[in-house]
Amino acid sequence: MQPQIWIGTIEIYFENPEAPNVWEPAFTTVTTWACNSEEFSQKCTRMLESYGWKLLGIGRANPVSDEDKFSEETEDMLERTKSNPNAIIYGTFHTYPKM
Repeated sequence: MQPQIWIGTIEIYFENPEAPNVWEPAFTTVTTWACNSEEFSQKCTRMLESYGWKLLGIGRANPVSDEDKFSEETEDMLERTKSNPNAIIYGTFHTYPKM
């Protein structure tokens, strides 16, 4: 199977840079080249582990279609991914409100 650009929403656990030793859950968008959802998941895990972060789950992950419409930030991520077959690009972290 030929690799395609995949996009997904992932939930992560990361160390807050403003408060060391405080871990927070967040979600973000990821773009990368993959042949299937398993490869997408493996690439996300590898990228997150390189920063010392953890993958909590993948909400959605699909190959990008020419018919899909995205935000400006996501379009920029896709452009950077297209030009680099080794890219694993993540977007803005969205944290959950504190209760």
